[in-house]
Amino acid sequence: MTRRLYADRDLWPAGRSLSERVLLALGADPVFIEAVLGDLAEEYAARSERDGVGVARLWYAREALRSAPHVVRNAIRYGSPRERARLAMSLAALAMVVTVALVAMLVRDGPPARLVADGGAGEGGIVVNNIGPVTLELRVLDKAGRVLKSSGVRYRWEAGAPITVSPMGVVKCTHHGDATVHASLGDIATSFEIWCRPVLEVRASSWIDFVAGDTARHLPFEALGVEGRPITQLRGAASVWDTSVARLVGSSIYPRAVGQTSVDVTVGDKEVHMSVFVHESVRSFEGLRSDQRLVAMPVRLAQGDTVQWALPKGVLWLKYLPRRPGDAPPTITLDGTASCTTGNGMRVYRVSPDVYAAYCTVGSAGASVKLAHGMMGAAVVDGTLAIERVGMP
Repeated sequence: MTRRLYADRDLWPAGRSLSERVLLALGADPVFIEAVLGDLAEEYAARSERDGVGVARLWYAREALRSAPHVVRNAIRYGSPRERARLAMSLAALAMVVTVALVAMLVRDGPPARLVADGGAGEGGIVVNNIGPVTLELRVLDKAGRVLKSSGVRYRWEAGAPITVSPMGVVKCTHHGDATVHASLGDIATSFEIWCRPVLEVRASSWIDFVAGDTARHLPFEALGVEGRPITQLRGAASVWDTSVARLVGSSIYPRAVGQTSVDVTVGDKEVHMSVFVHESVRSFEGLRSDQRLVAMPVRLAQGDTVQWALPKGVLWLKYLPRRPGDAPPTITLDGTASCTTGNGMRVYRVSPDVYAAYCTVGSAGASVKLAHGMMGAAVVDGTLAIERVGMP
Protein backbone atom coordinates (compact mmCIF):
# COMPACT_ATOMS: atom_id res chain seq x y z
CA MET A 1 0.00 0.00 0.00
CA THR A 2 2.85 2.40 0.81
CA ARG A 3 4.40 1.92 -2.64
CA ARG A 4 1.15 2.80 -4.42
CA LEU A 5 0.64 5.83 -2.20
CA TYR A 6 3.97 7.26 -3.42
CA ALA A 7 2.82 6.99 -7.05
CA ASP A 8 0.29 9.79 -6.52
CA ARG A 9 1.91 13.19 -7.28
CA ASP A 10 -0.19 14.94 -4.64
CA LEU A 11 1.03 12.66 -1.86
CA TRP A 12 4.84 12.90 -2.15
CA PRO A 13 6.39 12.28 1.29
CA ALA A 14 8.47 15.20 2.47
CA GLY A 15 12.25 15.10 2.23
CA ARG A 16 12.64 12.84 -0.83
CA SER A 17 15.07 13.83 -3.58
CA LEU A 18 14.06 14.41 -7.21
CA SER A 19 15.73 11.14 -8.25
CA GLU A 20 13.70 9.20 -5.68
CA ARG A 21 10.47 10.86 -6.75
CA VAL A 22 11.06 10.03 -10.44
CA LEU A 23 11.90 6.39 -9.70
CA LEU A 24 8.90 6.04 -7.41
CA ALA A 25 6.65 7.52 -10.10
CA LEU A 26 7.90 4.85 -12.49
CA GLY A 27 6.91 2.12 -10.02
CA ALA A 28 10.25 1.03 -8.53
CA ASP A 29 10.21 -0.51 -5.04
CA PRO A 30 10.98 2.16 -2.33
CA VAL A 31 13.26 -0.17 -0.39
CA PHE A 32 15.23 -1.00 -3.53
CA ILE A 33 15.48 2.70 -4.45
CA GLU A 34 16.70 3.64 -0.99
CA ALA A 35 19.37 0.97 -1.05
CA VAL A 36 20.64 1.88 -4.52
CA LEU A 37 20.62 5.64 -4.07
CA GLY A 38 21.96 5.41 -0.55
CA ASP A 39 25.03 3.47 -1.66
CA LEU A 40 25.61 5.88 -4.52
CA ALA A 41 25.29 8.89 -2.23
CA GLU A 42 27.80 7.55 0.30
CA GLU A 43 30.37 6.72 -2.36
CA TYR A 44 29.80 10.09 -4.08
CA ALA A 45 30.52 11.95 -0.87
CA ALA A 46 33.71 9.99 -0.30
CA ARG A 47 34.96 10.53 -3.88
CA SER A 48 34.15 14.24 -3.72
CA GLU A 49 36.44 14.67 -0.74
CA ARG A 50 39.18 12.48 -2.20
CA ASP A 51 39.10 13.25 -5.98
CA GLY A 52 37.09 16.44 -6.30
CA VAL A 53 33.49 17.20 -7.28
CA GLY A 54 34.06 16.94 -11.06
CA VAL A 55 35.52 13.43 -10.94
CA ALA A 56 32.84 12.35 -8.45
CA ARG A 57 30.06 13.54 -10.73
CA LEU A 58 31.44 11.59 -13.68
CA TRP A 59 31.64 8.46 -11.51
CA TYR A 60 28.08 9.01 -10.26
CA ALA A 61 26.71 9.38 -13.79
CA ARG A 62 28.49 6.21 -14.95
CA GLU A 63 27.21 4.17 -12.00
CA ALA A 64 23.69 5.53 -12.42
CA LEU A 65 23.67 4.33 -16.03
CA ARG A 66 24.96 0.93 -14.98
CA SER A 67 22.16 0.68 -12.39
CA ALA A 68 19.42 1.72 -14.83
CA PRO A 69 18.61 -1.80 -16.15
CA HIS A 70 18.21 -3.11 -12.60
CA VAL A 71 15.90 -0.22 -11.68
CA VAL A 72 13.77 -0.85 -14.80
CA ARG A 73 13.44 -4.57 -14.01
CA ASN A 74 12.44 -3.71 -10.43
CA ALA A 75 9.79 -1.27 -11.64
CA ILE A 76 8.35 -3.84 -14.05
CA ARG A 77 8.22 -6.44 -11.31
CA TYR A 78 6.66 -4.35 -8.54
CA GLY A 79 4.84 -1.55 -10.34
CA SER A 80 1.10 -1.33 -10.88
CA PRO A 81 -0.37 -1.36 -14.43
CA ARG A 82 -0.52 2.44 -14.36
CA GLU A 83 3.09 2.68 -13.25
CA ARG A 84 4.22 0.21 -15.92
CA ALA A 85 2.47 2.26 -18.58
CA ARG A 86 4.21 5.37 -17.27
CA LEU A 87 7.54 3.54 -17.41
CA ALA A 88 6.94 2.47 -21.00
CA MET A 89 6.15 6.05 -22.00
CA SER A 90 9.25 7.34 -20.25
CA LEU A 91 11.50 4.76 -21.94
CA ALA A 92 9.96 5.58 -25.32
CA ALA A 93 10.59 9.29 -24.76
CA LEU A 94 14.17 8.57 -23.74
CA ALA A 95 14.70 6.42 -26.83
CA MET A 96 13.30 9.22 -29.00
CA VAL A 97 15.68 11.76 -27.47
CA VAL A 98 18.65 9.44 -28.00
CA THR A 99 17.58 8.73 -31.61
CA VAL A 100 17.16 12.42 -32.45
CA ALA A 101 20.54 13.20 -30.92
CA LEU A 102 22.20 10.39 -32.87
CA VAL A 103 20.59 11.46 -36.16
CA ALA A 104 21.64 15.06 -35.53
CA MET A 105 25.23 13.93 -34.99
CA LEU A 106 25.20 11.82 -38.17
CA VAL A 107 23.74 14.51 -40.45
CA ARG A 108 25.60 17.41 -38.94
CA ASP A 109 27.91 19.05 -41.43
CA GLY A 110 31.58 18.93 -40.60
CA PRO A 111 34.12 21.68 -41.23
CA PRO A 112 35.19 22.40 -44.86
CA ALA A 113 37.62 19.77 -46.13
CA ARG A 114 37.72 20.14 -49.95
CA LEU A 115 37.10 22.67 -52.72
CA VAL A 116 35.88 21.11 -55.97
CA ALA A 117 35.55 22.78 -59.39
CA ASP A 118 33.07 21.14 -61.74
CA GLY A 119 31.68 23.44 -64.35
CA GLY A 120 30.63 21.60 -67.48
CA ALA A 121 33.73 19.71 -68.62
CA GLY A 122 34.43 17.37 -65.76
CA GLU A 123 35.99 17.78 -62.34
CA GLY A 124 39.04 20.01 -62.19
CA GLY A 125 37.93 22.88 -64.38
CA ILE A 126 35.18 25.32 -65.28
CA VAL A 127 34.04 26.27 -68.78
CA VAL A 128 33.13 29.94 -69.28
CA ASN A 129 31.08 30.75 -72.39
CA ASN A 130 29.99 34.20 -71.25
CA ILE A 131 31.19 37.41 -72.84
CA GLY A 132 30.27 39.44 -69.77
CA PRO A 133 31.37 38.88 -66.14
CA VAL A 134 30.40 35.59 -64.47
CA THR A 135 30.77 34.51 -60.85
CA LEU A 136 32.61 31.25 -60.18
CA GLU A 137 30.93 28.70 -57.94
CA LEU A 138 33.14 26.06 -56.35
CA ARG A 139 31.63 23.28 -54.28
CA VAL A 140 32.74 23.26 -50.66
CA LEU A 141 32.63 19.74 -49.15
CA ASP A 142 33.25 18.33 -45.69
CA LYS A 143 35.08 15.03 -45.09
CA ALA A 144 31.84 13.07 -45.60
CA GLY A 145 31.29 14.68 -49.00
CA ARG A 146 28.39 16.88 -47.87
CA VAL A 147 28.03 20.20 -49.68
CA LEU A 148 28.53 23.27 -47.48
CA LYS A 149 27.91 26.96 -48.10
CA SER A 150 30.45 28.37 -50.53
CA SER A 151 30.54 31.89 -49.08
CA GLY A 152 33.96 33.03 -47.96
CA VAL A 153 35.97 31.41 -50.77
CA ARG A 154 38.68 33.74 -52.11
CA TYR A 155 40.15 33.61 -55.63
CA ARG A 156 43.19 34.90 -57.52
CA TRP A 157 44.72 34.41 -60.97
CA GLU A 158 47.68 32.01 -60.89
CA ALA A 159 48.88 31.23 -64.43
CA GLY A 160 47.93 30.90 -68.10
CA ALA A 161 45.75 33.24 -70.14
CA PRO A 162 45.62 36.76 -68.63
CA ILE A 163 41.99 36.75 -67.55
CA THR A 164 40.48 39.05 -64.93
CA VAL A 165 39.64 37.34 -61.60
CA SER A 166 38.37 39.27 -58.58
CA PRO A 167 38.87 38.05 -54.99
CA MET A 168 35.14 37.22 -54.90
CA GLY A 169 35.46 34.98 -57.98
CA VAL A 170 34.08 37.27 -60.71
CA VAL A 171 35.71 36.24 -64.00
CA LYS A 172 35.62 37.86 -67.42
CA CYS A 173 36.78 35.97 -70.53
CA THR A 174 37.46 38.20 -73.52
CA HIS A 175 39.53 35.72 -75.54
CA HIS A 176 39.76 32.00 -76.17
CA GLY A 177 42.32 30.49 -73.77
CA ASP A 178 43.05 28.53 -70.60
CA ALA A 179 44.01 29.93 -67.20
CA THR A 180 44.78 28.54 -63.74
CA VAL A 181 42.97 30.05 -60.76
CA HIS A 182 43.80 29.58 -57.07
CA ALA A 183 40.95 29.32 -54.53
CA SER A 184 41.16 29.19 -50.74
CA LEU A 185 38.87 28.95 -47.75
CA GLY A 186 40.63 29.15 -44.42
CA ASP A 187 43.30 26.45 -44.33
CA ILE A 188 42.09 24.57 -47.43
CA ALA A 189 43.03 25.58 -50.96
CA THR A 190 43.01 24.26 -54.52
CA SER A 191 44.00 25.28 -58.04
CA PHE A 192 41.75 24.63 -61.04
CA GLU A 193 41.47 25.43 -64.72
CA ILE A 194 39.30 28.08 -66.32
CA TRP A 195 38.56 27.23 -69.95
CA CYS A 196 37.61 30.50 -71.60
CA ARG A 197 35.36 29.67 -74.56
CA PRO A 198 33.37 32.88 -75.18
CA VAL A 199 30.31 32.30 -77.39
CA LEU A 200 29.44 35.22 -79.67
CA GLU A 201 26.48 33.61 -81.45
CA VAL A 202 24.19 30.59 -81.19
CA ARG A 203 22.65 29.41 -84.46
CA ALA A 204 19.72 27.02 -84.48
CA SER A 205 17.00 25.66 -86.71
CA SER A 206 13.75 27.62 -86.43
CA TRP A 207 11.89 24.41 -85.69
CA ILE A 208 12.24 20.72 -84.95
CA ASP A 209 9.77 18.39 -86.67
CA PHE A 210 8.86 14.91 -85.48
CA VAL A 211 6.33 12.28 -86.40
CA ALA A 212 4.71 10.61 -83.40
CA GLY A 213 6.82 7.57 -82.48
CA ASP A 214 10.13 8.98 -83.75
CA THR A 215 13.29 8.43 -81.70
CA ALA A 216 15.22 11.17 -79.92
CA ARG A 217 17.60 13.45 -81.77
CA HIS A 218 20.18 16.04 -80.79
CA LEU A 219 19.05 19.65 -80.52
CA PRO A 220 19.92 21.31 -83.86
CA PHE A 221 22.07 24.24 -82.78
CA GLU A 222 25.71 25.29 -82.86
CA ALA A 223 27.69 27.80 -80.80
CA LEU A 224 30.20 30.06 -82.54
CA GLY A 225 33.12 31.91 -81.02
CA VAL A 226 35.78 34.30 -82.26
CA GLU A 227 36.03 34.42 -86.08
CA GLY A 228 33.01 32.11 -86.36
CA ARG A 229 34.91 29.16 -84.88
CA PRO A 230 32.57 26.42 -83.54
CA ILE A 231 32.70 25.96 -79.76
CA THR A 232 32.21 22.41 -78.51
CA GLN A 233 32.92 22.95 -74.80
CA LEU A 234 29.62 24.40 -73.66
CA ARG A 235 28.08 25.34 -70.36
CA GLY A 236 24.38 26.19 -70.56
CA ALA A 237 20.83 25.00 -70.14
CA ALA A 238 17.83 23.91 -72.19
CA SER A 239 14.17 23.80 -71.27
CA VAL A 240 10.92 22.67 -72.92
CA TRP A 241 7.75 24.67 -72.40
CA ASP A 242 5.30 21.75 -72.58
CA THR A 243 6.83 18.44 -71.50
CA SER A 244 3.67 16.53 -72.43
CA VAL A 245 4.56 17.13 -76.11
CA ALA A 246 8.34 16.69 -75.98
CA ARG A 247 10.98 16.04 -73.37
CA LEU A 248 14.71 16.72 -73.01
CA VAL A 249 17.29 14.10 -72.11
CA GLY A 250 20.66 15.81 -71.85
CA SER A 251 21.18 17.62 -75.16
CA SER A 252 18.65 15.43 -77.00
CA ILE A 253 14.91 15.85 -77.41
CA TYR A 254 12.28 13.21 -78.08
CA PRO A 255 8.55 13.43 -78.91
CA ARG A 256 5.87 12.32 -76.48
CA ALA A 257 2.53 13.30 -78.07
CA VAL A 258 1.09 15.07 -81.12
CA GLY A 259 1.21 18.81 -80.57
CA GLN A 260 3.35 21.94 -80.56
CA THR A 261 5.75 23.35 -77.98
CA SER A 262 9.03 25.25 -77.80
CA VAL A 263 12.53 24.68 -76.48
CA ASP A 264 14.89 27.40 -75.23
CA VAL A 265 18.66 26.91 -75.25
CA THR A 266 21.00 29.21 -73.31
CA VAL A 267 24.79 29.15 -73.72
CA GLY A 268 26.74 31.79 -71.86
CA ASP A 269 25.07 35.15 -72.56
CA LYS A 270 23.27 33.92 -75.67
CA GLU A 271 19.84 32.36 -76.01
CA VAL A 272 18.02 30.74 -78.91
CA HIS A 273 14.41 29.62 -79.34
CA MET A 274 13.15 26.68 -81.41
CA SER A 275 9.59 25.53 -82.09
CA VAL A 276 8.88 21.82 -81.74
CA PHE A 277 6.17 20.07 -83.79
CA VAL A 278 5.06 16.47 -83.36
CA HIS A 279 2.95 15.39 -86.36
CA GLU A 280 0.28 12.75 -86.58
CA SER A 281 0.89 10.09 -89.22
CA VAL A 282 -2.00 9.94 -91.73
CA ARG A 283 -2.74 8.10 -95.00
CA SER A 284 -4.09 11.13 -96.84
CA PHE A 285 -4.20 14.92 -96.57
CA GLU A 286 -7.82 14.92 -97.74
CA GLY A 287 -10.77 15.01 -95.35
CA LEU A 288 -8.76 16.19 -92.36
CA ARG A 289 -10.62 17.25 -89.25
CA SER A 290 -10.32 20.82 -88.00
CA ASP A 291 -8.25 19.63 -85.03
CA GLN A 292 -5.72 17.83 -87.24
CA ARG A 293 -3.30 20.75 -87.58
CA LEU A 294 -0.08 18.70 -87.63
CA VAL A 295 -0.08 15.75 -90.03
CA ALA A 296 2.52 13.81 -92.02
CA MET A 297 2.75 11.11 -94.67
CA PRO A 298 5.70 8.80 -95.38
CA VAL A 299 7.58 9.22 -98.67
CA ARG A 300 9.52 6.42 -100.35
CA LEU A 301 10.46 6.81 -104.00
CA ALA A 302 12.72 4.67 -106.15
CA GLN A 303 14.53 6.20 -109.13
CA GLY A 304 11.95 7.38 -111.67
CA ASP A 305 9.02 7.26 -109.23
CA THR A 306 6.49 10.07 -108.82
CA VAL A 307 3.67 10.58 -106.33
CA GLN A 308 1.02 13.28 -106.21
CA TRP A 309 -1.26 14.16 -103.24
CA ALA A 310 -4.06 16.67 -102.82
CA LEU A 311 -3.42 19.42 -100.26
CA PRO A 312 -5.93 20.79 -97.74
CA LYS A 313 -7.25 24.28 -98.42
CA GLY A 314 -5.96 27.20 -96.35
CA VAL A 315 -2.58 28.51 -95.17
CA LEU A 316 0.05 25.93 -94.29
CA TRP A 317 3.71 25.12 -93.94
CA LEU A 318 4.78 22.31 -96.25
CA LYS A 319 7.95 20.49 -95.16
CA TYR A 320 9.92 17.52 -96.43
CA LEU A 321 12.00 15.76 -93.73
CA PRO A 322 14.64 13.23 -94.85
CA ARG A 323 14.78 9.95 -92.96
CA ARG A 324 18.57 10.18 -92.78
CA PRO A 325 20.13 13.59 -92.08
CA GLY A 326 21.98 14.89 -95.13
CA ASP A 327 19.91 13.04 -97.75
CA ALA A 328 18.73 15.26 -100.60
CA PRO A 329 14.95 15.86 -100.89
CA PRO A 330 12.99 14.80 -103.97
CA THR A 331 11.86 17.33 -106.57
CA ILE A 332 8.76 19.03 -105.12
CA THR A 333 6.28 21.01 -107.24
CA LEU A 334 2.73 22.30 -106.68
CA ASP A 335 -0.16 22.23 -109.15
CA GLY A 336 -3.38 24.20 -108.86
CA THR A 337 -4.37 27.37 -107.03
CA ALA A 338 -1.48 27.65 -104.59
CA SER A 339 1.24 30.19 -103.99
CA CYS A 340 4.32 29.50 -101.85
CA THR A 341 7.17 31.53 -100.37
CA THR A 342 10.14 30.73 -98.16
CA GLY A 343 8.58 32.50 -95.17
CA ASN A 344 5.50 34.20 -93.84
CA GLY A 345 6.96 37.70 -94.16
CA MET A 346 7.13 38.21 -90.39
CA ARG A 347 10.50 36.68 -89.55
CA VAL A 348 13.53 34.94 -91.06
CA TYR A 349 13.41 31.17 -90.75
CA ARG A 350 16.48 28.98 -90.55
CA VAL A 351 16.25 25.34 -91.68
CA SER A 352 18.76 22.60 -92.40
CA PRO A 353 20.01 22.37 -96.01
CA ASP A 354 18.39 18.94 -96.41
CA VAL A 355 14.93 20.16 -95.30
CA TYR A 356 12.45 21.58 -97.82
CA ALA A 357 10.12 24.18 -96.27
CA ALA A 358 7.55 26.40 -97.98
CA TYR A 359 4.83 28.69 -96.68
CA CYS A 360 1.83 28.10 -98.93
CA THR A 361 -1.67 29.44 -99.45
CA VAL A 362 -4.00 26.91 -101.08
CA GLY A 363 -7.05 28.49 -102.74
CA SER A 364 -10.63 27.27 -102.74
CA ALA A 365 -10.12 25.54 -106.10
CA GLY A 366 -7.57 23.26 -104.46
CA ALA A 367 -4.03 22.23 -105.25
CA SER A 368 -1.78 19.19 -105.12
CA VAL A 369 1.86 18.53 -104.36
CA LYS A 370 4.00 16.34 -106.62
CA LEU A 371 7.16 14.57 -105.41
CA ALA A 372 9.50 13.02 -107.98
CA HIS A 373 12.80 11.15 -107.83
CA GLY A 374 14.94 11.31 -110.97
CA MET A 375 17.13 8.65 -112.48
CA MET A 376 20.27 10.00 -110.83
CA GLY A 377 21.44 10.08 -107.23
CA ALA A 378 20.39 7.75 -104.43
CA ALA A 379 18.60 4.52 -105.23
CA VAL A 380 15.72 5.48 -102.92
CA VAL A 381 14.38 8.74 -101.51
CA ASP A 382 13.08 8.04 -98.01
CA GLY A 383 11.49 10.65 -95.77
CA THR A 384 8.31 12.36 -94.62
CA LEU A 385 6.11 15.11 -96.03
CA ALA A 386 4.73 17.12 -93.10
CA ILE A 387 2.05 19.79 -92.98
CA GLU A 388 1.49 22.45 -90.34
CA ARG A 389 -1.92 24.04 -90.91
CA VAL A 390 -1.64 27.70 -89.91
CA GLY A 391 -5.03 28.95 -91.14
CA MET A 392 -8.05 27.02 -92.35
CA PRO A 393 -11.05 28.21 -94.41
